[in-house]
Amino acid sequence: MTRADRTDGAAPAHGSLLDATVALDYTSGPGHAPGVGRYVRELVRALVRLPARNAFPLELLEVGRAPRPMEGSPLGLEDAPSTGPHFSRRITRLPRRAVALGERAPRLARLVLGPSRRAGLLHRVAPDWPPLGAVPFSIAVAEFAPPGSAAAESQARSCLAAAGVIVFSADAAARVESLYGVPPDRIFRSPVGSEHWQRDLEESSAQRAVAPPPIRPTRDILVLGAIRAARFPVEALAAFDVLRQRRADARLLFVGRPGDAAAALQEAVGHLVVRHGQAAVRWIDEPEEARMPRCVAGATLLLHLAEDEASPVTPLEAARMGLPLIASKLPAFEEVLGESAGSWFVSESDPVEIADALELGLAAGSDPEFRRQRADSAKPFTWEAAALAHCAAWKRMLGRQ
Repeated sequence: MTRADRTDGAAPAHGSLLDATVALDYTSGPGHAPGVGRYVRELVRALVRLPARNAFPLELLEVGRAPRPMEGSPLGLEDAPSTGPHFSRRITRLPRRAVALGERAPRLARLVLGPSRRAGLLHRVAPDWPPLGAVPFSIAVAEFAPPGSAAAESQARSCLAAAGVIVFSADAAARVESLYGVPPDRIFRSPVGSEHWQRDLEESSAQRAVAPPPIRPTRDILVLGAIRAARFPVEALAAFDVLRQRRADARLLFVGRPGDAAAALQEAVGHLVVRHGQAAVRWIDEPEEARMPRCVAGATLLLHLAEDEASPVTPLEAARMGLPLIASKLPAFEEVLGESAGSWFVSESDPVEIADALELGLAAGSDPEFRRQRADSAKPFTWEAAALAHCAAWKRMLGRQ
């Protein structure tokens, strides 16, 4: 048996985009602070604030017993305006193993997990999940799985079966076509927003009647994300070692949960602190989302090395807080920030090149006027625009059925 909790949002509105409802896998929204969780939260937050005539009614589906640390105000559902589209939220508290049985009984899975018969489309954020059989779906691709892996096979299978694939860069669109064989007319581009941390910082400062944090005397080089080999944490540390040997006054701050490179990073940090002292590096391995806005705002720059990200969301959010960017040479980053002052794109394997860029970025990030201009340059990237792009894509997908 399953226990389902359903919470209705604004009353159904007439004049919606189409009569069909769009269901959305919302599980990671309240359950996972960064990454895909942030995408889902901010997308839905923006969708429920669109005028009803511009948006689809939504069914937010959550599956599993995992904790929901982002529940409440971070979701932005409780204060959704009455002028927005109707939305409902359904939580099915079944263990993941039981949910997986839905692959063998898709009709039963749809009955137990949703969506309702009103839903014409399910928007997925993960391949093959939740297992709802023949329900037409769209899927978002924000990162490409390693070539030849089981995850890549699953991603390819889902992209080919989808009514449409939503991507966040021109390069990602070309790769979905070339790698997975998805026809161009089933690939849709959406922007991403940049205002999430800035909004939360302003709201928390207003509630606490305190000013936003000043730039710290100790210049922090911020590295965000799980400590995985695909994010090159040891290479970041090697470049920081070169920088400190030049007597640069800075600290390297990792913020992310342990991943497959955690042990290698700990070993490398042990060698580095012998040369430069304990204060040179800090790793926050259990980040709290409520503290992230002030953490980012107080940093001097973002160092963002990655192997195959296909969304510029983290660099854009840091730019909205005024931070310069040192990043991998990935098209998703270069497409939106390549022409802006304060962005340097580097090779992960060249610590000297990264250190050179860090010196330039530290100087820029210490200049209040630069930070103001940098923040202004990211303002056009909004989650409202992303929500509208998703609705336009869903309308075309549903129009084909």
